[in-house]
Amino acid sequence: VRCSRTRGVATLPTVMLLGVMALVVTVSITTLSFTELFISQGSTQSARAHFYAEAGARDALMKIARNKTYLCATTDCYSVDFSTNGCTLSRDCAKVQVTGNDTSKTITSKGIMNASKRTLQVALTLDTDGLITGATWSESTN
Repeated sequence: VRCSRTRGVATLPTVMLLGVMALVVTVSITTLSFTELFISQGSTQSARAHFYAEAGARDALMKIARNKTYLCATTDCYSVDFSTNGCTLSRDCAKVQVTGNDTSKTITSKGIMNASKRTLQVALTLDTDGLITGATWSESTN
């Protein structure tokens, strides 16, 4: 009779230990999954912000091609909206600025997608007829 009581006592701590280990593994996998999800969303938003900045810069290039004297020197002087809410909620848009003179211009285009912001600068050189002869694209780290 004494032998059967002692066998059951060792089973309870073993089952509890296995339960705790299963819980730790489950929490670890869940945490890793959420971390990967947030990284993926951040990467997607950053890529969209870059796309928006490029679209804003191309829009400014079109304005300059149509009007060689075009300037918009105020910071973020106009925006290109990519959704119905656009820049009003600081998402889904590009904010553009064009500075310079008759022979060179700089386009600064800031793409915004939720919390992600990417800024592109395009340095243009123009000939005496106002034709664009060179363009250098770079991404600003600010």
